[in-house]
Amino acid sequence: MKSHKELAEEILGYPIGEDGCAPCPGAALHTTQSGPRDWRIWFDGEGKPHEYCFHQSCQSARDDFMRVLYRAISAEERGARSTRKATPKYQRPLPPAPKARKVKAEELNEDLALALAGRVEEEITFDWLRDHSPVEIPGNPRAWGELLLNELYPAGARILVFTAFASQGQYMYIVKDGVYKLGRKPGVEPVKAPRLPAGGDAGVWYLTAPVTGKWEPNPGKRDAMGNLMPGRRHAACCTSFPFLVLESDVLTADVWLKILVQLADPVVAVYTSGGKSVHALVKISAATPEEFNAIKSEYVLRLSAVGADAAAMTPVRLSRLPGCMRHGATGENGTYFKYDQPRLQELLYLNPGAVHGVPILTMPARQPRKAARS
Repeated sequence: MKSHKELAEEILGYPIGEDGCAPCPGAALHTTQSGPRDWRIWFDGEGKPHEYCFHQSCQSARDDFMRVLYRAISAEERGARSTRKATPKYQRPLPPAPKARKVKAEELNEDLALALAGRVEEEITFDWLRDHSPVEIPGNPRAWGELLLNELYPAGARILVFTAFASQGQYMYIVKDGVYKLGRKPGVEPVKAPRLPAGGDAGVWYLTAPVTGKWEPNPGKRDAMGNLMPGRRHAACCTSFPFLVLESDVLTADVWLKILVQLADPVVAVYTSGGKSVHALVKISAATPEEFNAIKSEYVLRLSAVGADAAAMTPVRLSRLPGCMRHGATGENGTYFKYDQPRLQELLYLNPGAVHGVPILTMPARQPRKAARS
């Protein structure tokens, strides 16, 4: 019996990569240049196929392909073989491919959260986390931002950095290359900068999904004439969605940290917001927003009741960049207020090799450095 991937390859007429990437079935309909990772197909735990393409113009051809694939899978499971190729019309079209189920975040169950935190007898402090971080956290905070990005992203990855949250990004960090100051509009060439920003009025953020660095039409934003507006921080600009952010604005830091250190999920980094919350970065290795949202559903169901903010679990997500200063915040009424003293966005834990099933709580403390011989 042929696998579902083999059936898909037979219909496509070319192989599918290990990462699920292949030429899009509707590449001829793309209105902008096609790329080798624009289209991806994957199969969920039940073997059902899912697909996604960065381009929207090819939707009809992709729907045709999925209908043919569903028929081929159905025929194969009945013991028959289907070699039918994609054609423009069908007498009995199948329903569209299943999407990630929509789940509703649960309200905080404070008793449950406190009971879960109570299972950890020792105090989980910032120093405790640094002592148990597989990657040693340097004493100089100005080194934390580049350390985090260099450890978590491959060489050449482009990471947008923001000193204004609602902007299109002020800096681009290219791993193993350096920092570039960006123009505010398309067509402005980036300029090499000496280092990442030291701080911002409300802090500094980075986009957790690496980007192409190009301005692309944003399907979710139009001008007064209805034209798509360009942007460089929306989903079509992202090359992958490797991480999910866990944070809580409803639990105190000590309770939230005790919950975080028990998670069996691959937590690669923990850092503070420079305010009240602590962020944890979880490795999920999603290639598309569709795949991200399918994975996210399980996190919402499992962790929203114990304080995790479901609204923070989005494919295109800004998170705090460690090592930068936060000079103030915007209140609920929209008014900005300045802190008496700037607050540091602190890096607490870094483990790029994190794997599922090994909670932070089980990580051994690093051995202290031996004093140099005189």
